Amino acid sequence: MRALWIILIVAVYIPVSLYLFWVVHCTLDRIIVRHAQRFCRRRGLEISRFRWQPQFEPSGDKRVKTESTLVQLDCLDSQKQRRLVLILAWPLGVRKLVSDEIYPDSYDSQWPQKSA
Repeated sequence: MRALWIILIVAVYIPVSLYLFWVVHCTLDRIIVRHAQRFCRRRGLEISRFRWQPQFEPSGDKRVKTESTLVQLDCLDSQKQRRLVLILAWPLGVRKLVSDEIYPDSYDSQWPQKSA
């Protein structure tokens, strides 16, 4: 009977834990992106689209994931010119503005296309 309880607890614990890890992961991503969006709005930029990826640092011959996330935003400035803004953010705010440059037109092909 005791072995049945252990199997039951493990069978319930693993899926619940995986689901909770996924929820926390998605929530942290949304928090980080909101920090980056707020940073751009405070600078007077209108956000068209955005994407993000984890930041990695080289460590010897390997790359190690950090707690920070690189957020790339396609924005319009006050003169309605497109800007490409790259921000390093983490759950407590924006760490650094990595780049803020004029949006290259050839870069559109690298963004995911919307499905029809």
